[in-house]
Amino acid sequence: MHIKLLVSFLFFSVFSFAQGVAFKKVNEFYLKGDTRVIGNTILGDHPTRAYVRPKGLNDRTEMVYVDVDKNAATFSSSSATLTMPKGATIKYAGLYWAATYPGERGKQRVRNDRVEYKLNKKRSKPFDLAKLQLPNSKTYHSIQGEVLYDGMRDEVIELQNAAPYVCYSEITSLLKSQKASSGAYTLANVTALEGYMYGGSSAGWMLYIIYEDAQAPLQYFTGYHGFSFINPNNSQEIDFNNFRVVESGAVRTSITLAALEGDLVLPGDAVSIFSEQENEFVALQSRVRYANNFFNSSITVKDKKYVNRIPKSSNTLGFDLAKVDIPNENNALIANDATQVKLQFKTESDRLFVFFNAFQTEISTAYYQRVVVEGKADSIPSKMPAEIPQTKQDIVEEPLPQTESPLEPEEEVQQYGKDGEPIPSKSLSTIKKSTRPRALQDMLASKPLTVPGMDQGYYIVNHVFAQRDNALRWQDKMKLRGLTPVRFVNPANNYHYIYIDYSTDPDALYERLVEYRKLNDFEDAWIIKVNL
Repeated sequence: MHIKLLVSFLFFSVFSFAQGVAFKKVNEFYLKGDTRVIGNTILGDHPTRAYVRPKGLNDRTEMVYVDVDKNAATFSSSSATLTMPKGATIKYAGLYWAATYPGERGKQRVRNDRVEYKLNKKRSKPFDLAKLQLPNSKTYHSIQGEVLYDGMRDEVIELQNAAPYVCYSEITSLLKSQKASSGAYTLANVTALEGYMYGGSSAGWMLYIIYEDAQAPLQYFTGYHGFSFINPNNSQEIDFNNFRVVESGAVRTSITLAALEGDLVLPGDAVSIFSEQENEFVALQSRVRYANNFFNSSITVKDKKYVNRIPKSSNTLGFDLAKVDIPNENNALIANDATQVKLQFKTESDRLFVFFNAFQTEISTAYYQRVVVEGKADSIPSKMPAEIPQTKQDIVEEPLPQTESPLEPEEEVQQYGKDGEPIPSKSLSTIKKSTRPRALQDMLASKPLTVPGMDQGYYIVNHVFAQRDNALRWQDKMKLRGLTPVRFVNPANNYHYIYIDYSTDPDALYERLVEYRKLNDFEDAWIIKVNL
């Protein structure tokens, strides 16, 4: 029997109006660490029993509050367990809760082959106040949320009728003061519509954590929140930048997303990454997230369903939470030295309310030291251009090639003097043993230069000349390579030095030297000391 839909209020949308609020950057970190995300639904068909019907739709389910804490003072509650590495330090913790809440309860009835939905559009509970119970505690902390979005105030009729809301609270200080870490977190008194509504009611919460861990790789982290109404007439794109991924090796990147309204059995929604190589968006997918049905009413971490929660519903009835590694075999989607990643949300049939997305990627240590620590412009080119044709007059004086590479730990460093002639290195017999690489020890053992007006510190030099004109030609060549070379004269011998990088930290500078030496014309670069 074909059932027509009849609703008791108007659902036609005017898509030229604003559809939510723009995503806003809420945090940004550069550190050795990682992220964790946990969360759970707050609605189901039973207060404590998990919802496991794979084909269940939230608009065909009579919703009731989930309430698992056995506490008469709360009307809704669900929990999820966080697992943190030993020794990790929480740097940021953001708590979100979101739901559709046009009123307290909606009703549905079938009459003459038509489905009618009725509800009293009146809210009787505050939706921006929740209660959080931390691990190993029986008490609740009241959490006042910032209202990021309230659909009742939107100009779009469909959003007014569904009345989704999103609340946020940064709880970093609370977790630190309570020394909270691994264990079960319970969020209570999240409000939503019970019963039925057109399109279905949905609700859930999430806790997103960025932590510092000395054993983890150096990464860039950023998060955005807001509210985007994704429908067949409205897609959404967001750009992530302010980073440079690793110069070589595998590029490892992941995203974390949260949304309402993603029905399990309604296909057509996708999350895509823009591929520079293909010049188009490529849909993400995994074993638990599908290219044509990414938002499928589930809570997932990487390639697995996250079930360490109560209730552990396999169908979360319109609430989606996902941490996804971006598939990047052979760096086909995100190449080495990339400085931007573009994300797209779209749907062909289902409607989506996306309210959170976060991005993280392993980054270049040279970029971190130069740009983040020292505040300088990024000078490492993402792609090296072809060699510059040279006339006979343009040829500069190259340093003599070394017979041994100074990057090998057993081998000595070779300094260069007038017109690239090698200068015998000093004896290393008196150098104190160190955990530093042998090559760096050798460089630091050399006598420092005294150059009036230059900052004290360590410099990466990739050529020395006796003639000024030759030094200027080399400097121009390095500029065409995308660098910012600087020339200075050593007053002790009037030699012209070209340096390409500087730091007060020799260990960090040496890491960058290793990367520079992978490039043409930089194989024999070395570190010198100035005014030390």
